[in-house]
Amino acid sequence: MVENMEGFEIDNLIDVLHKVHCDNSRQQYSAERSGRPVPKRISIMPLTPFVYEFFLFNSLYQVNWKASYLEGDLIFHPDEFSESKQQAEFVKFIKNHARKNPADLYRAFEPLSYLPKTVGDWTKVIPDARIKTEDGDRFFKKINELQILLEECDSPENISTTKKTFKLIDEARYYIYLVRNNIFHGAKTLGEVYSTKQKRRIEVYDFFLKGLTSLFFLSVGKTTVASDFVPCPISSQSLPISQDREILDQYTVWNALNSYLMKIGDSRLITQFTKHITPPNEKPSDRSALFYPSSGSDLLTPLLLGLPYCTQFYFFERSQQRRPPPLAHVLKKIPSVKTIGQQRSPKWIRNDNYHYLEFEYDGLPRELFWVHTDNKNFLQKDVELAFYFHRGDSWGEGGSGQKWDSELVPDLMKMIPAGKQCVYLTDGEPGGIDSSIFDSNIELIMPFIERGIKYYCGKLFNK
Repeated sequence: MVENMEGFEIDNLIDVLHKVHCDNSRQQYSAERSGRPVPKRISIMPLTPFVYEFFLFNSLYQVNWKASYLEGDLIFHPDEFSESKQQAEFVKFIKNHARKNPADLYRAFEPLSYLPKTVGDWTKVIPDARIKTEDGDRFFKKINELQILLEECDSPENISTTKKTFKLIDEARYYIYLVRNNIFHGAKTLGEVYSTKQKRRIEVYDFFLKGLTSLFFLSVGKTTVASDFVPCPISSQSLPISQDREILDQYTVWNALNSYLMKIGDSRLITQFTKHITPPNEKPSDRSALFYPSSGSDLLTPLLLGLPYCTQFYFFERSQQRRPPPLAHVLKKIPSVKTIGQQRSPKWIRNDNYHYLEFEYDGLPRELFWVHTDNKNFLQKDVELAFYFHRGDSWGEGGSGQKWDSELVPDLMKMIPAGKQCVYLTDGEPGGIDSSIFDSNIELIMPFIERGIKYYCGKLFNK
């Protein structure tokens, strides 16, 4: 990563490598395959960011950081130190920091908790000259233990920093080192590296390695690290899909982020929400609706969350944009989504003051409306409110300034049929939430992403 580190001062080298670290986690890597009539763009995620992160890691572990800070100058490990020993010393350095600052350990490895549990046949590695099948089994077992440790921790500052925790981390680190020596990992062609199972394994390697490097940069005083913003693939139980199957991979999530269809923390928010709110077993009725006031182009996350509950989706946005958000190309990537009629992908239709899009999901037709009028006009719709989604709606951010979670929520309640419920997810802005109505809130906290915004979820009943 840095060919010759002699002449660098400590802070200078850290600044250079920190920029590489953050840039690598903000990049969406793809390649063009030649073809006619136009070249085809293909994803080279997550292999490419993993390789780059290991180059970065290689630059970091060559330095004896404890001695460097004591002497005030860069000091490298002696030549007789093996790479594995250099890495072990690196882990000791970040361990000393983590024991004084446990929340940084949680922060660095938090993205692992949003990946699917590392169990199942996809974790079985193909043995090669350096890696045995049982080595892979042990690695994914260690990662699963680390995932459980993160999930069962009641707050970041209370995460375990015992010898056992760092033994998990160090053993996983050694396995990653072996993987680096044969990145093809039993594959005979480049295409095999991007097979579904191998891609998911590399994703775990990448997230773990970013945890190590993130903890280092937190240890030396950096306030922003890759683990804060690296987007996770969406693999939740919110949709009736096999638990082992991704809903949207990391590359597609990046496309959605770049198109402003979702926010940087949404892949994590979806996972948090679906851990608390279990989708219904029965299919939604043809009048069940989702409502999102002042949505902007932020359509994908509420759509994914609302599919088990709704067949109609109302996104109100008063601006009169000529082009609707580029949702169709992402929609067709969602498992169980089908187009209606002869069209190859869902297409927007303009009609008076709204854009309209239809598709089929889980055997039911769905309708999506992007409406350009005042949010309050939704209250006149002849629908059954089944999902209410709301966030960031203030005058300062181009929203309506309407207090839907307090002053207007009684009007919304009237749209919930007697004896039925409406699921909600809101940040309570502006005006806060009416606690007499939202009386059983579950608080979803995003401590290291989106400025620590809090979300509230639960169920509303028309009493």
